Amino acid sequence: MIPKYPQVELPVKKKIDDLNDRWFAHIKDFDMGLSSLYARDGFYPYYTLQRLKILFIGRECLGLSGCDYINELYAAIKLGKVGGKSLDNYKFHALMLRIAYGLQHDFPDYQDIPTPTELSKSFATSEGVSYAFMNLSKLSNESGIWKSDKVLIDKFLSNSIMPQENYFAREIEILNPDLIISMNLNENEKIDRHRFIGNLKCPTFFGNNGQICAQKLVTQYGEYDFIDSFHFSAPNKKCEEDYYLPIVAAVKDILAKKS
Repeated sequence: MIPKYPQVELPVKKKIDDLNDRWFAHIKDFDMGLSSLYARDGFYPYYTLQRLKILFIGRECLGLSGCDYINELYAAIKLGKVGGKSLDNYKFHALMLRIAYGLQHDFPDYQDIPTPTELSKSFATSEGVSYAFMNLSKLSNESGIWKSDKVLIDKFLSNSIMPQENYFAREIEILNPDLIISMNLNENEKIDRHRFIGNLKCPTFFGNNGQICAQKLVTQYGEYDFIDSFHFSAPNKKCEEDYYLPIVAAVKDILAKKS
C-alpha cells in the first residue's frame, strides 16, 4: 500500500526525496555501515492542504533500516495495526492522529475525537487528517529495545553537520509547517540536540504542571512556532492531561497572538 499524493504536492515530494538522497549520500561518505540504517521520512499525502500544517519531530525510528518511514507507516496506519499492535493501543501513533484531528477541528473535547482506527480510514486523503513527520536521527534503532539509542542518535547528528547546508533546517523549510510539535528530543537538560536545527527563543509553558513549552524556532531558513512535548511513548503520561490539553492551550495562545 503506497501513499498517493495529489498532483499539487508532487513538487514538494520531489524536494523531500532529493534532500533524503543528498543526506543519505553524505552519511554514506562517513560510514557505509551507518548508511544501511538510514530511513527516509517526510510527509503524508494532503499534508500541505490541511488547515494547519503540523510537523511532528521524533528522535529515531525502530526496525526500519533502509525503509521509507512514511511509506511503511502509511500502510500500517491504513491497516489499523503498527508492529502487530492495534492502532488504538499504540500510543505514539494514536496520539499523533488524535492531536492532529483536534487541532484541525476547532479543539473538541478529547473524548469527542474519533478513535485512531476511525481516523485511519480517511487518513492522508482529501477528507481526512494528515501531517508531516521527521526523525531527528534518520538511523533506525535495530536493538529491539524501545529506549532511544542515544549513541546512535548523537553519531548521526554529528555526522550530518555540513558547513554549506543544514539538512535538518532544510527539511523543515521544505515542509514549511505552521506548527512543529517535537517529542522531548533532548531527553534531559544536559543535552541540547535542538542546536542542530536552529535556536529556540521566547519559552512559555502550558499545562497544569507546565507539561509543554511553546517557543519560536529560528533556523537559517525561517522562523516557526515550536512546541516541545513529552515523548509520545513516554510511560505514565496521560494522553489528555499531559499532551492534548496543554498543546491545545499553547496553540490557542499562538493563534490569538497572530489574530
